[in-house]
Amino acid sequence: MSNLLNKNSKKKLLERGPQISPANTFKIEDVKPAAEEARPQEIEKKKEKTPEKKVTSVRVKKSTRDRLNALVSLNKAENIDEMIEIMIDEYFSVHVTKDEKKQFDIVMDLYKSKK
Repeated sequence: MSNLLNKNSKKKLLERGPQISPANTFKIEDVKPAAEEARPQEIEKKKEKTPEKKVTSVRVKKSTRDRLNALVSLNKAENIDEMIEIMIDEYFSVHVTKDEKKQFDIVMDLYKSKK
């Protein structure tokens, strides 16, 4: 066992062959214009998705949900989303001042820019 500890012979485990070099080389400057041209197309694809088509949920009381469903079932609107749009428009036309409408538009622009 003492021979195993004192053994200093190192064998080459891997024999290296001749040096291999690439047939074609490139510079990073050659690649950048192609990548920049591809990016505007990706941005256009992202803009095609309209956030209005995405569906989300809103937390309301069950009684509010039932009242909205009742209005929709009376054929006041196609769906609850349309019904809420009608209600918001009515609220705006009666209760909101011009200054509040401007503030609302600014806040809506902020929400749209986050998407």
